[in-house]
Amino acid sequence: MKKAGSSIFKRVYNYYQYHGTLETIKAIIRKLNPFYKNSYKISLEKMQNIDLYLEPITNNEIKKETKNVFIFATVPYFDVGGGQRSAQLAKIFNRMGFNVHYIYAFKSSEKNVPFIEIPVTYHKYIEDIEQNELLKYIKSDDLFVFEAPAKSFKEYIKLAKKTNCKIVYENIDNWESSLGNILFDRETLKLMIKESDMVVGTAKELIKQTKEYIKKYSFSKKEAIYLPNAVDDELFNPRKSYNKPSDMQLGEKSFLYYGSLWGEWFDWDLLIDLALANPHYSFNLIGDYSGISNKVACCPHNIHFLGLKKQTELPAYLKYADYAILPFKPGDIGNYVSPLKVFEYIAMDKVVLATDLPDIKDYPNVHILKNFDEWINCIKEMPKLVDNQDFITQNNWYSRCSAILDYIYPKNLPSKEFWQNISIIILNYNNKNVIFRCVDTLLKFKERYNYQIVVVDNQSTDGSYEELKKYKDKITLVRNTKNGCSSGRNLGVKKAKYEYIMFLDSDEWITNKYWLDSYLKIFTSIPKIGAIGWAAGWFNNKGLAYKVAEAFEFKYMPPNIIARKDIGYLATCGFLMKKELFKQIGGFDEAYDPTCYEDTDLSLNIRHHGFEIYYSINLGVGHLPHQTTKSGTDAHTKLIMEKGNYFLEKWLKLNPNLINKYKK
Repeated sequence: MKKAGSSIFKRVYNYYQYHGTLETIKAIIRKLNPFYKNSYKISLEKMQNIDLYLEPITNNEIKKETKNVFIFATVPYFDVGGGQRSAQLAKIFNRMGFNVHYIYAFKSSEKNVPFIEIPVTYHKYIEDIEQNELLKYIKSDDLFVFEAPAKSFKEYIKLAKKTNCKIVYENIDNWESSLGNILFDRETLKLMIKESDMVVGTAKELIKQTKEYIKKYSFSKKEAIYLPNAVDDELFNPRKSYNKPSDMQLGEKSFLYYGSLWGEWFDWDLLIDLALANPHYSFNLIGDYSGISNKVACCPHNIHFLGLKKQTELPAYLKYADYAILPFKPGDIGNYVSPLKVFEYIAMDKVVLATDLPDIKDYPNVHILKNFDEWINCIKEMPKLVDNQDFITQNNWYSRCSAILDYIYPKNLPSKEFWQNISIIILNYNNKNVIFRCVDTLLKFKERYNYQIVVVDNQSTDGSYEELKKYKDKITLVRNTKNGCSSGRNLGVKKAKYEYIMFLDSDEWITNKYWLDSYLKIFTSIPKIGAIGWAAGWFNNKGLAYKVAEAFEFKYMPPNIIARKDIGYLATCGFLMKKELFKQIGGFDEAYDPTCYEDTDLSLNIRHHGFEIYYSINLGVGHLPHQTTKSGTDAHTKLIMEKGNYFLEKWLKLNPNLINKYKK
């Protein structure tokens, strides 16, 4: 497992370059590395020589062989807590199964940056690399994304063109304002627009500006595509449970802002006036305030500076805020921005109070306030929320990455082997609160694969079965005679028309139109593959299902790996296999009804019949756990023990090696 540890060392070393000491590094490695107890003894010199590109650890792993995405960003991934556009695109392209290489033009100026996961294969400062270093990995038709006309990017635009790669230029800010003082290079801009296969503007005013550039440089055949910022709606999910952050200050009403605090576009006068007028309200500001000590010193007592946070921490702060605010001054900077945070505010079901910014006027639950009195009146009224689900689905980061892929690779279709050859099977048992999101998103993203949707109802009594009947022309609906996961899925397979079957849980939803691509590619590239799934685990010393892959660094999946087989079992919440093999091994053992261990048993049965199971996180589904079971209750705990004992007795007789080999 040496190389898996190296992925951690690489990240620690990248962090050390800006923020750490050798002792800090050792402490972090001791905490993070699940493979070697003594790995903190590694020397700094050795860490400096770690390969920047991770290689497969053993023959248990399958390295990504898909297209590479090279993102040329202004700042490191971890800047602003990992929340900026370049980091979001990198994260989602990685989740979609691409090898992501992240190169940045400027080092971070922030202080006390939290240590965060960087889900990319490569992350490096542009002045520390050479073109030959990238040439070893670039393949024809790869994707290069540039987010600024920085002079240091010029040679890499030429490199992308030379290697027959696709180029996207994203105009994300008004670089002709003070924002571009240290990076805007007009010759680079001209070259970037000339060579780009796709030119993006992230705000309406930026689209106008981009069209002017296109006209000015006589590239009349170019078009400017509007792709504003978006939200990671798996992370910003109001249905999850969150603990109140210990440093968040709550008043009679509580307000939250996060992001940059140092820019000239931030309306400090408005914020201070609001705080003075409402001394019993609390205003929580998240961001680096080390460079604005003069502002901090003169702020009222109810404005609280909480410092930088990881992006993954922000939903908890939003959960406990009454209002989310966006106090940006309209002007040469404010008018040209698509505020990324506003999508996250909306996704968390917050009332959003904002200044008069062009791009957000028609967004749900956003209230545009043009003067101080309007702010005060709106706060007193506490506006009601309207439904925002369609808006969020259309404005998540998957939709942005999909739009880029659609434009750049318009003929990129799944193989004929899988076209209209997959049946999706979902169980429903009193899951009225989640099943319809699952079905609706399956229908929304059906066109690329044209799969069959089979819903098996396990004797629901909450009215969900009756409502599902309304989908009768779009799904195959069948009712089980009892409540059973094994019997229900077996019944679903009997109704399946096609060669491949996938099991989903009703508390999952589809995130993007390319959601199945990685799994289909894996299935066609690995001999003797029996099944693939995104949830996996191992066994404890007794042989019972134990630690899950998500408990490990990178979810036990380094960013350049697409799949691995050194896991004990798969769960069936996103589980793909051939129907022929399912029938050959006898399907699910119905002795596990109503639930527990049926998926673990199926995994072992696949291996018992000479096929292999693979774990991959690159399935495009979101998941809200524990919505389909009564996890944690005495009854559920008793059921787990009962079915676990049956599982052990069965497999210790049948093939104990399938358990013993995968104990952790």
